[in-house]
Amino acid sequence: MTTAYPDPRYGAMPPPPPGPPPPPAKKELNPLDVTLGIVLYSVALVLAACSAYATVFFAFAADSCSYGGKSCDYVGSGMGASWGGAALAVVTGAVMLPIAAWRRWPLWIWGVVPLILVIGGFLIGYSIVSAGISA
Repeated sequence: MTTAYPDPRYGAMPPPPPGPPPPPAKKELNPLDVTLGIVLYSVALVLAACSAYATVFFAFAADSCSYGGKSCDYVGSGMGASWGGAALAVVTGAVMLPIAAWRRWPLWIWGVVPLILVIGGFLIGYSIVSAGISA
């Protein structure tokens, strides 16, 4: 009798069947990247709080509305844009930082994006208020 494997009566065992390849090892998180991401997000949180506080003073721009018949309808829109930018920044960082750490993406990017959103939202809100007052 002929078999594909050596005869087990003589002490030879058939080779094990080929299995799936081992999964690739996950790359380690860079400690500098983690630190930078957390620090940048913390700075964005502080800037968001400062932006939300400073936006309250946009209402003082409406004091000049009683003079010269100016329209101050844009003050609320400017405040909403500024607060919306700060809220979007806080939520974006809080959601994306853990996802980026789990997926092993660079974390510093998700610390910079909230900074850009806070600064951009405040500047857009400021420009809306100043355009409404000067009109």
